[in-house]
Amino acid sequence: MKVEFELRDYKIKSTGVDGGHLYLSTNVDFKGNKRNMTVIFKNKSDEKRLAQLKSLKVKGHLQDEGSQFTLCLLESEII
Repeated sequence: MKVEFELRDYKIKSTGVDGGHLYLSTNVDFKGNKRNMTVIFKNKSDEKRLAQLKSLKVKGHLQDEGSQFTLCLLESEII
């Protein structure tokens, strides 16, 4: 399911894979509940823009495996 979120309060995290990738960790309201969400970007060019932005709107494919797990927004793009 492709969805959009507007994010204001998030943490930028990184991996060491493929020269390093940035991703976001945040909390969102989803179906009336506060949920943790990880945002993984489709393009490295979007990752480079993160440090310059205070808030952002992202769209991607939402993976929800149940309320006990973190939501994942995959193949995300900044819009």
